[in-house]
Amino acid sequence: MKKYELIFILKADQPETEMEVRVNRVKEILADHNGEITQVNHWGVRRMAYEIQYESRGNYMFLKFKSEGTVVAELDKFLRLDDQVLRHLVVVDEEWEERNRVAMAKRRQNRPDENAGAAE
Repeated sequence: MKKYELIFILKADQPETEMEVRVNRVKEILADHNGEITQVNHWGVRRMAYEIQYESRGNYMFLKFKSEGTVVAELDKFLRLDDQVLRHLVVVDEEWEERNRVAMAKRRQNRPDENAGAAE
């Protein structure tokens, strides 16, 4: 199972119950894919750096979860089709970055030196 982070922004004029509905739907999608939410952090209504669909404020929700990679496509589809969601982003948690850095370092060590043949 991989760890993911999800953030989505709802229109600010929506009641808090609308945010709960979306979070519950995300939980259902994750449950269908044997995933689990590990952290829920509601950031509330904030002013955005730039307007999205003529909205200057948004209601932010941040979630961390563990699941198989197949769930990301379904989450993306659900959030993309919801007209109250201004933006969303799903990323692999930062542990992936560290593993990737180690793997790239190993590849660099195993790569033959390209300049060695040109010096002769």
